[in-house]
Amino acid sequence: MASLSTAVTVLNRSVSSIIARRSIATFSTASAQYYGLIDSRRTGAAHNKPKTTSHISLVNSRPFSSLPPTDNVNGSWHYPPPTSLTVDAALKAQDAMRLFIEHGIGRRALDGIADETRQGNVPLIDRWQKIIQVYLQTQIAVIQLLGYAPNEHGITLYTQHLSQAKAMSSPEVQETLRTASRDTYRMVLGGAFGLDLVSAQNEKGEMSIVDARNMMYKVSLRMQDPAVLEKVAKATSQAVGMNDSPEAESIELANKNTTIQKIVLHDVYLAGSPSLVEECGFGGGEEGYIRMQGSLAEYQDDPLIHQYVGGATVKLLESAGIDMNSLKALAGAS
Repeated sequence: MASLSTAVTVLNRSVSSIIARRSIATFSTASAQYYGLIDSRRTGAAHNKPKTTSHISLVNSRPFSSLPPTDNVNGSWHYPPPTSLTVDAALKAQDAMRLFIEHGIGRRALDGIADETRQGNVPLIDRWQKIIQVYLQTQIAVIQLLGYAPNEHGITLYTQHLSQAKAMSSPEVQETLRTASRDTYRMVLGGAFGLDLVSAQNEKGEMSIVDARNMMYKVSLRMQDPAVLEKVAKATSQAVGMNDSPEAESIELANKNTTIQKIVLHDVYLAGSPSLVEECGFGGGEEGYIRMQGSLAEYQDDPLIHQYVGGATVKLLESAGIDMNSLKALAGAS
């Protein structure tokens, strides 16, 4: 079970976490400026906001631009993190995520990805990684305002506190949190492809847990097909690090993960006539794949599905020459 747990960790954190770490510094400064938390003169931005007046008089009130400089630049954070998360805060955090995805900075980023989808000049794997980036950046914007560090450690701590809050809440609240997370994920996926997955799924209804497990069992079998494993082994044999430094090792791991994702996307889901997504009733091509992922979001926490995917992922990682012990160390250090 140790190797399975590591595989799931890598599946959830590998490429997406690397993307997040690279983008956190830029995003933290930009989002803080957006909310007026950093003096724009310190970051070199033009300071041309019009002055406004208010009928409400505040003692010692000053515009945001004249606030004392903050040290929260380039992803640093100097405040003690929260020790817990209330259920009310968890619910409002979900609402904030949805707000930003529907109307804020997340919406603009997804619109840009949707433009790339319509133009057809950016590979699906690149757009998929951008989708993960948008989701993580939006989550960081929300949890940072709750006091969590704007980095992977902050996300990890927030996730732990969210799980604890769920465990202490009523079944009704647990279901509200679960469906809110599911629908936010569907909004992110659909927004990047010009699809309203939430409304479409509400009209169609959720698939059964039996159907979801059968689909992912088929996926896991194809992931472990000898031809797929051999293709992964050949393709990743060229992704060798320049040296033995931790940075080179991380880059090599990221390159291998991207290669694995490309092969899985094409050979497992989209190749063949009919393709796997067509066999499962979602239609062909990219749109079929996105609809399938959106539908499966209903069962994202199912342990049997995790077992199917985790076991197959171990085989893929081994074929790519990725040492499981090294992955455990890397996951523990990050």
